[in-house]
Amino acid sequence: MTKRFHLLAAGAALAATAAFAQTPPAPQPESPPAKAEPGLSDLRTTVEELQDRPAPDPAPAQPTPQAAPATPPAQAPVAPPAAPQRPLIQRQASAFPLTPAEIAAVNRVIERGRLLIALSRAGILATQDLLARVPNPEGAGIDGWIAEPEGQAVRVSFFDNTNDGPKLVYRAEVLGGRITSRDTFLGTYRPAMARAQARLVAARAAVEALGHSACSPQGFNILVVPAASAGGAIDVYEISAPSQRGRFPIGGHFRTAVSGNGQAGETHAFASGCADLTVTEPPAGQSPPPIQIAAGTDPFPTEAHILTSVASGRALTFTAGDPARQWLVAGPRIAEIRDGAPRFLNAQE
Repeated sequence: MTKRFHLLAAGAALAATAAFAQTPPAPQPESPPAKAEPGLSDLRTTVEELQDRPAPDPAPAQPTPQAAPATPPAQAPVAPPAAPQRPLIQRQASAFPLTPAEIAAVNRVIERGRLLIALSRAGILATQDLLARVPNPEGAGIDGWIAEPEGQAVRVSFFDNTNDGPKLVYRAEVLGGRITSRDTFLGTYRPAMARAQARLVAARAAVEALGHSACSPQGFNILVVPAASAGGAIDVYEISAPSQRGRFPIGGHFRTAVSGNGQAGETHAFASGCADLTVTEPPAGQSPPPIQIAAGTDPFPTEAHILTSVASGRALTFTAGDPARQWLVAGPRIAEIRDGAPRFLNAQE
């Protein structure tokens, strides 16, 4: 199997799962609005049901008047109170409040997670549109794709790596969950990609050359985040793609910064090994509870947690950091659990 087909297979795995949206229909002039994320639309109800609220003390019983007995009656033994049922979100001693610097760090994770979701969703739509128009992407010479935010839209470019640099094969603009424009170059003329786009392609290639191992036979879905400034570092994410329905890798996710001169820097692994998150459908009429996972290598939630939550359609809870804190990640929303109640950061609600 060639490299080109493998790259597209990884993209198809991303599109085939509920990783970032319900599977959208083939692009049409007017696409229906995107469906809500499965398992996340009723998150508020789910969280409220899991909060560990203490039961109110019972009202004292009114004494019944009676004559004093000649001899005091024997006291019945008092049964020990029943152990309370353990809640999924536990009440625990709270760590010190987050500092402004820690809050800012978590908010940066939230913003990055939202950006990765937007790039991924655009990649799904553009891949489906490409496959509807280019039945043999391998034969067309496509080596991969990059996505760039353009205002409220996202531009997705599929490229062919040639000896003269990357050439554009297909390009689509995605806005509001649908393709708004497209350009296809299947003939002998293929325009060279702009310098900024060529840097993204080179950054992707530099990270692929590192030879990281995915926690999935489908390999990686690769997301390239453009630099915040001209000549700045480019972040490349390698996200292990789901290979089975209802199973989502929570290991095998990496972030590597590529410098302005194209050199791959230090890689951050979001987990120390491979593990899968198994998701089952809740009984009819019930909200899916958050899923408890093991802590990763970071003291706070990460963009990998956000992608896993969106991919699985489930909220995640875990304990991390020193002092230990309990966290809730629900799609692009992050909350610290304090005294049994979620306190969302950077939430719009």
